[in-house]
Amino acid sequence: MQSFASLSKRIIPAIVLMLALLMALTIPVGAQDTMDVSVFVSIRHYEGLDPDGQDELYRLTAEGFLPLVRESEGYIGYYWLREGEDVVAVSLFESQEQAAASSESAREYVAENLAHLVQGPPRTVEGQVDIGFVEMLDGMGDGAVSSLFASVRIYDDFEADDLAEFVAIVEDGFLPIMRETDGFFGYYLMNDGAETVTAISIFDSEASSLASNENARDFVAENLTAYLPSAPAIVSGRVGIASLAGLNDGANLIDDAPVFVSIRVYDGVDPMDRDEIVRLVDPVFLSIMRESDGFVGYYLLPAGDKLAAVSMFDSAEQAAASNEKARDYVAEFMAPLLPNAPLIVEGHIDIAYVDDADDMMTPELYASLRIYHVSDMGRLEESNELVKAYLLPALHEAGGLFSYYSLHAGDDTIARLNVYATEANALAANDIAAAFIAEHNMDWLPDDPLRVNGQLGVAALAGIQMGENLVGETTKDSIFASVRVYDGIDPADQAEIVRLTAAGFLPIMRESDGFVGYYLMPAGESLAAISLFNSAEQAAASTEKAREFVVENLAPLLPNAPTVVEGTLSIYQVAALSDAEGLGGDGELYASIRFYTGFDLTHFDEANELAKAQLLPALEELGGMFAQFALNDGEDTVVGISIFDSEAASLAANDVGKAFTIEYLADWAPNPPTGPSGKLAIAAQAEINMGENLVGAMMEG
Repeated sequence: MQSFASLSKRIIPAIVLMLALLMALTIPVGAQDTMDVSVFVSIRHYEGLDPDGQDELYRLTAEGFLPLVRESEGYIGYYWLREGEDVVAVSLFESQEQAAASSESAREYVAENLAHLVQGPPRTVEGQVDIGFVEMLDGMGDGAVSSLFASVRIYDDFEADDLAEFVAIVEDGFLPIMRETDGFFGYYLMNDGAETVTAISIFDSEASSLASNENARDFVAENLTAYLPSAPAIVSGRVGIASLAGLNDGANLIDDAPVFVSIRVYDGVDPMDRDEIVRLVDPVFLSIMRESDGFVGYYLLPAGDKLAAVSMFDSAEQAAASNEKARDYVAEFMAPLLPNAPLIVEGHIDIAYVDDADDMMTPELYASLRIYHVSDMGRLEESNELVKAYLLPALHEAGGLFSYYSLHAGDDTIARLNVYATEANALAANDIAAAFIAEHNMDWLPDDPLRVNGQLGVAALAGIQMGENLVGETTKDSIFASVRVYDGIDPADQAEIVRLTAAGFLPIMRESDGFVGYYLMPAGESLAAISLFNSAEQAAASTEKAREFVVENLAPLLPNAPTVVEGTLSIYQVAALSDAEGLGGDGELYASIRFYTGFDLTHFDEANELAKAQLLPALEELGGMFAQFALNDGEDTVVGISIFDSEAASLAANDVGKAFTIEYLADWAPNPPTGPSGKLAIAAQAEINMGENLVGAMMEG
């Protein structure tokens, strides 16, 4: 199990980390005169902050200030933690001058970016580190830890004529106690050169961090009252930023930084439009999302007359920028399919789980989204802890859990998204969740949340397959085809047409956005060109390029405008390269194209299923089948395209197709099919040889 954010972390070899830590802070460092590297620390303690603004404060610090501080000269490390109305920032540098420069940068950054969240200057304590120690935790080998907790103890009225003696007592007596505590990460002791001493203990659990305060109190009472007569001011809390120069170039080591989620639920959607919506989202819109700054994940859940879209980004600003792109895309391409404005729920994720599954590329995923308007938001933290302790383990044990997210938005709204491998898993998980709520008396959660349940059309996470759709990649049913048939051609010109197309037009096609495939077939006085793209928009752009190329290069050779049929493929079957003998530059392929006009398209889906069940197996029995495509133009024409590695099989495919039509489709396809057949001069697939011509058969005059 790993958090979804950790999936996108870079993996750094452990040996590099060890060397870097040896150069920085991981060696136990004793009194100042034994240090190999001088370390100066600046601690800034902000008090009286509004807890509701601290997520925003953290985000701005992590995104804006951390990059500044870790690129500063002499940078060693940075920690940021909070507790209630207190926030503590700790900067570590090689010298006092460098730390002072960092403090100045902090003041300027706060004044410019955080003034609305931070009222009043912090208490600042600065000085030389007397003890600095960072432990290599089990999770540090990949440059990330799931969580860290720290306690900062500031002792005033420090009295010591001999600092070295005081440091030795702490190093020899207290540091071993810290290091023997479970989950120990680091310890720093520093003094300001006057009367203040500060100790920082860091652990991977809150319990160990709080226990360090008890251990410190007992140790001081027994050994250090002469040096530390006053009780310390203590801030203990979760570390939001833990950064060391030797790890991940100083990036934040905490792998569960808040992720911002935007959920849009549309109603009044026609269930018949599901496939078209998914096609419009994947791959064009999904590519816009995953190439946006801060992209973490995206889920699209069509469910009856509802549609839920879930976008996850590193920050609210990045999510807002993506939402702007989403609005533009929806307005241009999807407005007729989404008649009503969406319900919008936005907020930071409280719980995130993604299964570390071996088979992330799954053909199906099912999701359940529940949006609650709750009566007691003060119970949220308690609820989240119970979910982590009891519900998540139960869901995982039941099987099929892919991911789980919980987030809060505003004053009274929480949303929970569950993703499962099968529909049965999803239904069983709903029962488990209901039993969990009843057992723990969560009467503040209403029984009637807004529910959206169904099969996911898109599931994408930045750390997996670079954010591509996990549920079947770009679905084969979503490929758009443009078929153009030119007639009245002089057969003597076909070789020149092929030459010009292969040399000039094919490169344009295969470098176009969304290119899937291209086929060119000369056939006597006819010429057929087939372009395959991921979307109608990309195909339209390619058609425009085709017109421009024809006008500029082929106009004298193509005297008549083409017959054009375009539509989404309902059958798309292409043999693997290993199964297509003879391809790769010197093979041959033959195609037959069949146009069925006057087709009753109200029965097209039924006809398509019959074709998959009856026609495809019959064609495959002919042997040497390379591809089979089918599409309709949305009016009254259906096109079938069969491609084989021999002319005999291609011609036989026409007979098989006619027999299939007579037996199964006679009532819906009253007219016999017509269309050209011949040897392909160009056959290109984006996935094979980068879309180069596979047949390499320049026609000879």
